[in-house]
Amino acid sequence: MINVLLTAFRYRPGLATALLLLALNVQGETAFEPYTATYKASFNGIPVVITQTLTTTPAGYRVATVAANVLGAIHEQEDFHITDGAILVDAYRHQRSLLGSTRDEQLSVDRSLGVAHYQRDGNPRDIPLKAGYLGPISYKVQLRRDLIAGKTSFDYQVMDRGKVKHYAFQSEGTDTIHTATGAVDAVRVRRVRDDNERQTLFWMAPALGYQLVKLRQEEGGESYELLLTELAVPPIAAAKTAPAIQ
Repeated sequence: MINVLLTAFRYRPGLATALLLLALNVQGETAFEPYTATYKASFNGIPVVITQTLTTTPAGYRVATVAANVLGAIHEQEDFHITDGAILVDAYRHQRSLLGSTRDEQLSVDRSLGVAHYQRDGNPRDIPLKAGYLGPISYKVQLRRDLIAGKTSFDYQVMDRGKVKHYAFQSEGTDTIHTATGAVDAVRVRRVRDDNERQTLFWMAPALGYQLVKLRQEEGGESYELLLTELAVPPIAAAKTAPAIQ
């Protein structure tokens, strides 16, 4: 059984003030405000630290995620911009190095040709673009936007591993996530699948702009869980772009 890690959610000093300032920023959306979130989890008894950042770029936004433990690391990032209120993917990259095995996936979008170019370890594949297509990270940003807008069911077309996949989610109510230092109220969102072999639940906190605070997945009699341990919201003027994956 995969160990379940229960850690305390810890606020950075000044977070409440920062969130209030972001909420009053009429020029942007909470879902697009820069942040650094740190999560901890345990997979087969091995602790994993996951860090995700959202930063601004000259063209739009970048979300970068790093998951690391003693066996290796996974680096993932997506660049996107906003046009007429819609998220438009620009590029995505996933790099994995675990136990000497490496994988490199890239997605680049050419809107002039109406195509997304996908490569995995040098093997190319093209995806014809359609309106509403999101990336493996940006659909989660859109999920936050839709939760903020008050929606309870969610459907996304996601470009993932060279294919377009349908991701569906359903809000199921509100839970209190208990930690050693207190409690966080969060909306429980379930990933809707055609079968029940894998169950994935997300808990998103309204007080934090529907930031993910907990995730739990069950499959084949095993389960794993990750919890938010730290959330930093920098001043808007001080936010910097996360370095690109090389």
